[in-house]
Amino acid sequence: MSPGAAAAKGMNVKCPLIGITMDTTDNGKGYYLSFEYPKSIELAGGMPFPIPYRIDQGLIPSIVDMLDGVLFTGGNDLDPSLYGEEWHPNAIHIDPERQRFELALMAEVERRRVPALGICLGSQLMNVYRGGSLVQFIPDLPGKLEHRRLGDVVRRHPVKLEAGSQVARAIGKTEVDANTYHKQAVKRVGRGLRVIATAPDGVVEGLEDPTFPLFAAVQWHPERLNNEADHLALFKLLVEKAREAK
Repeated sequence: MSPGAAAAKGMNVKCPLIGITMDTTDNGKGYYLSFEYPKSIELAGGMPFPIPYRIDQGLIPSIVDMLDGVLFTGGNDLDPSLYGEEWHPNAIHIDPERQRFELALMAEVERRRVPALGICLGSQLMNVYRGGSLVQFIPDLPGKLEHRRLGDVVRRHPVKLEAGSQVARAIGKTEVDANTYHKQAVKRVGRGLRVIATAPDGVVEGLEDPTFPLFAAVQWHPERLNNEADHLALFKLLVEKAREAK
C-alpha cells in the first residue's frame, strides 16, 4: 500500500485530488498517460485524476471545482505562432485540441490560484501562456549540452536551483542531478515568472511565480525518477500546497 493510500485508510483523511493532463497516443486515436505521473502523485500522498482534453472547454470550471491541484505533463511541441514564430523543421506538433484545452485550463487554474506544477511541455506551456517564447531546437545553439534522449541513452546533468525558491526548499538543496529529454527550452521568460533552475550550459530548467501558492515548473522529468527523494519532493510540494488550499 502506498503512503498516500495508507494515510487515507488509517486516518480517514481525504487525499488532495490532483488533476493530471494527458497526451495523445502515437496513432492519434486516444489519450496517453504514462504510469509514472499518477504513481508519483500517489507516492506523494495525493489522489491522481486524469483530465481528458477532447471535451467541451465549458466543462473546465466544473473540473477545476473538483480539483485541489493540477499537474501539467510533458508532450509534443507547442505551435510557435503563439509567440510569433514559424514551425522549426525538427518540431513534433502537439495535438491542437490539447493545446487549446490546456491553455484554457491554465487560465482557469491561474484565475483561481490553484496550485500547479508543470513538467517539460508543462513548463513550456506555463512560460508561453504568460507571454514568453521558446528556443525551438537547442542543438541550433552553439556550446549547449545535448539535452535530448538519443537512442537508449538517457542523459543526466546537474541543475542549479535558486536558493529560497519553492523548488529548492522542497528538495532541500541548491543542486540536483536531473534527467534530460528535451529539445526545446525557455527563451524569453513570461511575465511574472522567474528562472529558478539552470543547466550548466545556461539552459533554463525551472520557473516559478513566487506570488502564487504554487505556479512552478521544471524542464526535466521527475516522474521518471520518483524512486529518488530529490525528485519525488516536487510531487510532495504540489500535494502539500494542494492540501493547504483545500
